[in-house]
Amino acid sequence: MKRFLMISLILLVVLSISFGEDVKLRKGTWTHYVPYVTTPPKVDGDVSVSEYFLSPRYYVGLKGDVDYIPENWKGPDDLSVVYYMVWDKNYLYIGAIVKDDSIVQLATGENIWQGDHLELWFDTDLQGDFEDKANNKDDFQFGISPGDFDLLEPEVWVWTPPVLAEDVKKVQLAAKKIDGGYTLEFAIPWTLLKVKPEPNLIMGFAFSPSDTDTPGKLDQEMMMSSAPGSSPNWGNPTFWGNLILVDPLEKF
Repeated sequence: MKRFLMISLILLVVLSISFGEDVKLRKGTWTHYVPYVTTPPKVDGDVSVSEYFLSPRYYVGLKGDVDYIPENWKGPDDLSVVYYMVWDKNYLYIGAIVKDDSIVQLATGENIWQGDHLELWFDTDLQGDFEDKANNKDDFQFGISPGDFDLLEPEVWVWTPPVLAEDVKKVQLAAKKIDGGYTLEFAIPWTLLKVKPEPNLIMGFAFSPSDTDTPGKLDQEMMMSSAPGSSPNWGNPTFWGNLILVDPLEKF
């Protein structure tokens, strides 16, 4: 009953959100509504619905989501992701359940894009540079690697803008191998994104899983995205979607 009530509150909050005429949102793409939580998820790789029950269930795994080398995608078991997002005053939390029938990751550091990973883009000043078609210092590109579940540990990398390695290490990360794929659970500090979190904060956002299936190969063989078209248009914020922080209890 509690879960049903809280999900109903989320829907009411989403329906009641109104912005001024000067507020801009990306059209024709996804909007992620991210609810505030007082009890954050434990970042341990166990992506429990009970910890993320306030979050909508987001899914990339349809044919139309594949926007880089689509001929290499063989269906949802090849690559698809269910994911959840919540926030508190310190972190943005994301729990992802990845279906991947062949986990291949041989790279570390800046080269993790050549193996299985998630790519996330954030435009932290969406209103200030809405029309810009090139990324700049307020646009963050994260890579989240599960490792290889043998020798390589899970890893976070930030390709752009330049950030201190010690700040990237503050990202909490856990991964687990599961039947037919793996999970990734991570918490990004707001201090790393250099934004002050508050209800109705709007950012540009894209969630893009990447796949490599050939054992022993370093290559990006396919990619899909919550913002289809963004993968082949690297770093162009106008292709990304919206991310809006909400507080389900703020108006009640």
